[in-house]
Amino acid sequence: MDRVFQIFIASVDADLKERQAVGNTLAKAGYMPAGMESFPVTDQQQLDYIKRIIDRSDYYIIIVGRRYGSLSDHELIFAEDVFAYARSKDIPILAFLPEKPGHATGGAIEPEPPLKERLDTFKARLSTSRIVEFWSNENDLCMKAMMAVATAVNLKPGVGWIRGDQAVNPKLFQELEKLRTENADLRQKLADLDRDKSSSHPAEVEPDNSVTVEFLVYRSEEGAPDSISRPVLLGDLFTGLYGHLLKSPSEAYVRELVGYWYRQKLHISDYCELSEKSAVIIREKLEALGLIKPRSIMAGFSNHVAWSLTEKGRRFSESGHLPRIGHSGSTAT
Repeated sequence: MDRVFQIFIASVDADLKERQAVGNTLAKAGYMPAGMESFPVTDQQQLDYIKRIIDRSDYYIIIVGRRYGSLSDHELIFAEDVFAYARSKDIPILAFLPEKPGHATGGAIEPEPPLKERLDTFKARLSTSRIVEFWSNENDLCMKAMMAVATAVNLKPGVGWIRGDQAVNPKLFQELEKLRTENADLRQKLADLDRDKSSSHPAEVEPDNSVTVEFLVYRSEEGAPDSISRPVLLGDLFTGLYGHLLKSPSEAYVRELVGYWYRQKLHISDYCELSEKSAVIIREKLEALGLIKPRSIMAGFSNHVAWSLTEKGRRFSESGHLPRIGHSGSTAT
């Protein structure tokens, strides 16, 4: 059946006219553009509404201009938060940076050094671990956006939208409901078996494991990041990661995701991520508990570590209990 893919279009420039041109081009090609044209980009009360739009979108486009003179610090933080949310939802992100920044908005504007530094840091973050396109004018941007979306659809098709008259046959819904019931029965039996095991080994299900980890805070594009150490509960961390672990994320993505969560808890406006050493420590502890199993993956020409859920991890996620880690690093008995 035919599907229509929704593309969320964002920029760090509230009135960047090229954003509207990209939306019109994608609409003519049969896609469903969505964006922030109907309300102020700096209105924090709209963040929840934007998240709902992103949740329904298949792809995320971010366009960066150079209007340092009109861009406020509040607006940039808002744009970064929207981008971080899209990143946390594992939506394919297509980034477009100006090839000649002075031509992006049709006139030179005296840059404000603090904002320019923050915007340059954000642009560097967009360029990390993903391919970006550089555009020179409106037509060039529209063409490259169109090609990038078409490539993304081929490489990673989204869920998309379908017409109501092309929806699934009611008989298939009946079969799915039957499978759902059988699946619920099996899960209940597994939970019963797990409770039987827990009653004979009560020390293994104490959800009080914690570890002190290091967060790296990047306050500028250049220079070493600041280091912040904080204790985290493995139970909270595993529960928060569970939905993403279903997709076997890379360790680099886990570091970025955990940093995004704790950036909000610590009230930090700068980019924050879990350190490599702390990511290894957490990975080894979760592996010792039998909740995840690391595996090697290829990304480009390099090997990376990915975190995959074990069957035990799925069961513990549903029960809300975690086994205790002994002092030796292995599961206590």
